[in-house]
Amino acid sequence: MSTTLRVFVGEHWPERPVTRWVLVDAAGTLLQHGESDALRWPAADFCEAVISAPEVSCLRAVIPQRVSRRDLPQVVAGVLEDQLLDDADRCHLTICARQRDIVDVLVISRVRLRNVLAQFAALNRPLSAVHSELLALAATGQTEWTIALAKDAAMLSRQHEVPLVLDGVVDGTPPMLVEALARDAGAGGDIRVTIRPEAGTKVDLASWKEALHTENVRVGPEYHWYASTAREVDLLHGEFASRQRRNGVWQLVRPAVVVAASTLLAYLVVGLFQVGLTVYRINQAEGRVTELFRAAFPGVPAVAPVAQARRHLDQLRASHGLSRRDDVLSLLAVVSEVLGTDGENSVREVGYGDRRLTVVMEPAMAGRLDGFQRQLQKRGYQVTTKSTPQGHPSLLIQLDMTR
Repeated sequence: MSTTLRVFVGEHWPERPVTRWVLVDAAGTLLQHGESDALRWPAADFCEAVISAPEVSCLRAVIPQRVSRRDLPQVVAGVLEDQLLDDADRCHLTICARQRDIVDVLVISRVRLRNVLAQFAALNRPLSAVHSELLALAATGQTEWTIALAKDAAMLSRQHEVPLVLDGVVDGTPPMLVEALARDAGAGGDIRVTIRPEAGTKVDLASWKEALHTENVRVGPEYHWYASTAREVDLLHGEFASRQRRNGVWQLVRPAVVVAASTLLAYLVVGLFQVGLTVYRINQAEGRVTELFRAAFPGVPAVAPVAQARRHLDQLRASHGLSRRDDVLSLLAVVSEVLGTDGENSVREVGYGDRRLTVVMEPAMAGRLDGFQRQLQKRGYQVTTKSTPQGHPSLLIQLDMTR
């Protein structure tokens, strides 16, 4: 199972090299966590960075729905030009949400993002993805605010609103901006607030209730900067697109592909073993045949023992007045066996000379010559098909001396 190292990139990294990191598996389960410099980061299949909330801003633009997805980045850049704190060409925009005419966009400095990528590449930890801490927090109800008290910043997430970074010291007390937002929201009804402190952060609940003028303030589960949410998007696209980007489809089919590849490899190994065993047995048989030939015919070089033995057998048969395999009667017997009942009234002429038999067939048998040829070759004969000057198909049959 693949593992991913997620590294927190704060405002002062890499000048201050010690930073937080977590190691998670493909399902997002936490395997290890720590805080150290890059030399002590654990090995992982993939490496991702989480940019701290103050370094990324989230803006909202109103874009007509008719604008296509392909043209959306250019249109958004033009609409948000007046809201950007820097020149548009120096900002990297990432669309993180779109509902009807409302488009939410994450903005980060191109210089900062390029420097982060270069630093990780220099550490031999190329990034497969870059996320924003702003989207690690999700509101849990339509009228509820969720506030994260991280070590480096406080963040506010509200339903149907862009996430905000709250200025002030993270000491467990409410920042001034929260008090101002609470006064504005108070006219519309009582608000419910969930505070999610990061591990080690204390919450002064009484101060929060007093500042927000409501008793509906509670402490929720711990906030984790590395948590994945449904709103999470990758900042690496366009010119920053990562070569290490993971293919989601590949991750889904990878187990099946591994099983299929393992099965195929096992099949090939077994097949190669069987081929090797067969070759070994054939070599053993050929060696045994060669030994028998040398024992039966001492002094005769063994070139093709089987064919040589058959030739010697034919010579012995002929010396004792018996027919050889290439005698006319032997050849006619083989031809008759091959032709069978189809040979009746199909042979026009038969000739024999120089230990070769020529069989001229009727024109109607021309389509069957290839079948006759294959059967005769299986019996150890060389067969040549040709036509006579009159256009009749014929077979030239002789003993195959190599078998």
